[in-house]
Amino acid sequence: MKVFQPSNSMITFQNRKIFRLDHLRQTDKTISTLLVPAHLLDGLKMKTKEHGNRLVIYLHNLLRMYRTITHSGMIHPPRKIKTEYQEEGLDLKRVSFRVGNADWIELGELALAFGKSRCFLFSFLLELD
Repeated sequence: MKVFQPSNSMITFQNRKIFRLDHLRQTDKTISTLLVPAHLLDGLKMKTKEHGNRLVIYLHNLLRMYRTITHSGMIHPPRKIKTEYQEEGLDLKRVSFRVGNADWIELGELALAFGKSRCFLFSFLLELD
């Protein structure tokens, strides 16, 4: 049986660009929308007010505060293969804001890792707080 042995001269992947999260924090922001259950809106307004009426700062702080919980697997694993969204009948309200790319990417990566939507994960973190 012959086993494939890659040679030293064979390059399988090479990326000369450096990807820096800090650079993302300083650059573009995108207008994004989250769907938040109506029963959480009063709490969201209060928490946002504590953060200078800036939802973007509150989201950043939520991600930082609960990073140990989200990264340790305390969020239930996905029940299905497809993305799980919030339950029906929650009277979801649109909340739009301009968010930094780094925080939006982190929220998206966490949501993907747990098989949840961004809105589901944000509401989960909001309830934890």
